[in-house]
Amino acid sequence: MFKRPACLLALTVPLCLPFAAAAAPDLVMIAPLNQVMPLAQFRDDKLSGGILKDLGDLLARRLGRGIAYLSVAGEQVGATLDAGTADGICYVRPFWIDGHFDWSRPLLPDAEVIASQQGAPRVRSLADLRDRPVGTVAGYRYPRVEQVLGLRFQRSESRTMEENLRKLMAGAVRHTVIGQATLAYQMRVHKDLKLRQDLVFASFKAQCAFSKKAGVPFEEIDQAINGLIEDGSVEAILARYR
Repeated sequence: MFKRPACLLALTVPLCLPFAAAAAPDLVMIAPLNQVMPLAQFRDDKLSGGILKDLGDLLARRLGRGIAYLSVAGEQVGATLDAGTADGICYVRPFWIDGHFDWSRPLLPDAEVIASQQGAPRVRSLADLRDRPVGTVAGYRYPRVEQVLGLRFQRSESRTMEENLRKLMAGAVRHTVIGQATLAYQMRVHKDLKLRQDLVFASFKAQCAFSKKAGVPFEEIDQAINGLIEDGSVEAILARYR
């Protein structure tokens, strides 16, 4: 005997399941593969921990959406965001990546520092680095160093910040540019990392950038981020890694 669909048997259910409203799409955040803890931890090139994951997870919950992370090489971040392949990325600044994006207010405090081997000559100003090989990460921009040193900025490139630190410890370079929070975390976790913080040359607050083609309206995202800042949620995340 022919049976009618269940949705036609109850007047309180006006539509069948196939016609029900679709669930809100996941928030897709970029996980840059050149980052290291406390910002990002990877397992098999998939984001598994760190500030970027904690913040992305919390932002998605505040938006009432699921979350997905897209692992991207550092030099591909801007193009990926510009194409709308991902919705956003956190811990960036407008002159770090190319493209026209929607920007959150500053929320992640950090500073750029020069770290040196214990036996290396002390760096008291950026000018002291003229013609010295300096550890850097491919795809990273160092505008202040470039401004001071110009053509005498000798970059010794690594694919990731982790490789950059290994190069420093192996003596391949004697100085490197690194985030202060990253240096402090790595030295606290790895007691054998005998490095010296020589010079803090640029303090800043990083932001989150969102694609103009994002699947989530920026007005919703911006409101959610502002709420996370104002209720202390962002500070609580950062405190876990200090």
